[in-house]
Amino acid sequence: MRTALFIVVIILTAAAWLLTYSNSQHMGLMMQIGVPMSIGMEGSASFASFVAFTGMWLVMMVAMMLPSSYPTLLLHRTIYRKRNPARPGGTLLFALSYFAVWTASATFFYAAYVLIGRLRVAIPGSESIVLRSAGLALLLSGLYQWSGLKRACLKHCQTPLHFVTEHWHDGRSGAVRMGAAHGIYCFGCCWGLMVILFVMGLMHLGWMAAIGALILLEKIVPSGRWISHAIGVLFVVLGAIVMLFPDVLSRLSSQVILQGRSY
Repeated sequence: MRTALFIVVIILTAAAWLLTYSNSQHMGLMMQIGVPMSIGMEGSASFASFVAFTGMWLVMMVAMMLPSSYPTLLLHRTIYRKRNPARPGGTLLFALSYFAVWTASATFFYAAYVLIGRLRVAIPGSESIVLRSAGLALLLSGLYQWSGLKRACLKHCQTPLHFVTEHWHDGRSGAVRMGAAHGIYCFGCCWGLMVILFVMGLMHLGWMAAIGALILLEKIVPSGRWISHAIGVLFVVLGAIVMLFPDVLSRLSSQVILQGRSY
């Protein structure tokens, strides 16, 4: 049972990373339908671009979040099969509900990209404002790493037994409820890190891998609070630097400024 679930997680994670890499190699096609992928891209608000963005976001979340979710999925499957032997599929529903929450979160990031793009069009020469605002977002993300809300959400993600004990519900509908609750806690734990990815550019595979690794470390290292604090310090410093020297962001991310325009 443990081996089978582990293999499924490995296969799905590898497939998600390969698909994300493929998407990064076909950015031109996404740009044609107006999919925004960085704060330097204008994008366009349309049903097609929203669906494409949401699908891309879901694949990225599977690649980044599925490995760190394995301990919780394993514990849920173990208990569920003992308590509900005649109703299979509970852990699958748990996982689908969990990723449905992450998929829904794409709406916030999509809307932010579109609004930033419209700001750049409405205010000529606003690149500096956008980049300094990105620096502020990095700084706030760093401060969040030290907050009580971050610690509370991380506790639920870091100790599956604590989450399952507090939130257990029997049956398939219970699995859906638990998956959604776990997704909300996980979003509360990781949204600051996702803001960092948002600022650096979604198709920047290096930053995506780095954020995914940090999320995994936060969740699986028993005394992971120091990791969260170290990340916070790093991004507070980085955010302050970007606010003072906006062009630094162009060197660290997928934002490229050419002849007064961002791409």
